[in-house]
Amino acid sequence: MPRHSKKRRHVVARVAALVLCVAMVATQVVVATTFATTFMSVEPIPGGAVVGESTLAVIESAGYEHLEEWSNRLLNDCGFVRNTIAALDTDGVISTVNGGNTEVRVAAGGFEGTTHPSFVFTIRDSGFDPVSASDVDVLDNALGYVLNQEGTAHFSPDNFKAYAFALDYAVVTLPGPLDGVDAQAFFEYLGTIDPALFSGQFAGFTQIAFQGSPLNNSLLFLKPAASKNRFIAGLSAAANTTSGAVYFPLKQNAEPTTARAGIAFPGNDWIAFPDGDEYLSRLGTPSAQLRTYLADLRQAHLDAVLDLVHAIQNDRLSQYLGPRFRCPTVGVTRATDLGRAATMRRVKD
Repeated sequence: MPRHSKKRRHVVARVAALVLCVAMVATQVVVATTFATTFMSVEPIPGGAVVGESTLAVIESAGYEHLEEWSNRLLNDCGFVRNTIAALDTDGVISTVNGGNTEVRVAAGGFEGTTHPSFVFTIRDSGFDPVSASDVDVLDNALGYVLNQEGTAHFSPDNFKAYAFALDYAVVTLPGPLDGVDAQAFFEYLGTIDPALFSGQFAGFTQIAFQGSPLNNSLLFLKPAASKNRFIAGLSAAANTTSGAVYFPLKQNAEPTTARAGIAFPGNDWIAFPDGDEYLSRLGTPSAQLRTYLADLRQAHLDAVLDLVHAIQNDRLSQYLGPRFRCPTVGVTRATDLGRAATMRRVKD
């Protein structure tokens, strides 16, 4: 047997130790970056059942870009999301949501032929420091209440068992960074290929950062009432005829197919439950103080909506959204309660 020098044995030992160290670090990196993602979408534009369809039509007349600017004001300046999260956390009804595992931005969301800006959350739901499924559900319901929504959505493309039920989905990723107007344009283009995937029952999409992309340039479509084959055929045709677009998922033979997402659609029937009781019933055991604060936030949101409507009607939208923009004061009830006024209008309609 050949003999090795002591120096050579030391070199071999050091190399082996280095290789082992690198392998351990690589393993740690893989473990640290292996996690699943939940996306949540809650619009700041109120539901027609809350403010009245005629008021909603006035809001939508402002156009996507102005509504996106208003949504960013509510998110970044007025803090409706961060104040809701802070209140839920302080009250103890959620405990796992933090700045390290939850991000939110204004992105596009389309539903049955209409595209609105939405507050879209990217939530780490497994791996290191995850958000629990119960906290996702509580947060979604709380925001649906505060932002006067008829319905919201949260879904996991990574785990079809994550939430209330499973639903087929597909993703179209467009080249480069994607703004809401471009997302809206693709949705409308899809409608020229198959109207059922644009304005049909349950047709819609959410703009997301799919698989961790920093470009936020993917549109996730949940299967609408149309058949699965029709959904795949129409969406893949739209992707194949859009320069640089990529369809997901594909079979091994490169044919388009679908994947399954776990999904939930919290909501409230504002006609039957005008105080938002369906949302509130899913918050666990909130204190009286939390319920009062969330009600104050909800009224502040209605006040912001009222300011937006007045700005549109008085042709002062640019001035309203400019440097003089003011957030409504939480806890101060104005003489005009848009929620009650809207109910009166619905009765007249």
